[in-house]
Amino acid sequence: MFRTMITLLLLTFSGLGVAATLKMGENVNVLAARDAQINPLAKSITLGAGEQAMIVRFDAPTNPGSANESQGRITSDAWLLTFDAPLTGEIILTTARPRTENETRKAAKDPHFALRNIHGPAIELKSQPLTLPQSTLLTDYSQYLPGTSVSPRAGDDAPNGHGASLNQIQNEFLKLDATQRKAFLRWALEL
Repeated sequence: MFRTMITLLLLTFSGLGVAATLKMGENVNVLAARDAQINPLAKSITLGAGEQAMIVRFDAPTNPGSANESQGRITSDAWLLTFDAPLTGEIILTTARPRTENETRKAAKDPHFALRNIHGPAIELKSQPLTLPQSTLLTDYSQYLPGTSVSPRAGDDAPNGHGASLNQIQNEFLKLDATQRKAFLRWALEL
């Protein structure tokens, strides 16, 4: 009985100290992170300790100082950030906070991201722009993280409806000309 209780206590407390919380600053949009679930509405992510990689982009209102409700948003291309996450604690990822439309456009063209401990020094961060073939609302950015393959697996040459990924189906659809797309949509919607 005593052994069982100690084992349960060790298992319970062993998972508490191996995760850091990444808080996203204003104008930062995290698209994918290694070993983490991304919620587009959340302003924090729980990361595992050790080497981390994430895909982010700068995302800000067109004119932050404007009193108008919405004049649209300006986003940058996707950037790959790599760093060593601490074992515990909170870290924050920030970028520029432009005040005018021109500053926003400059910041989106060449964003500079910074990572620091909430109660301590900056964390070394390596960043590089990513060239993605296509970026839509349904894009799975996690496939572009280091250590994952973007190329199709053997046997996945043509989508057959079973085991074909959504991205593969989208790519095949985009290869069609306008007449073929219309015919496909009519067939799919049974019109």
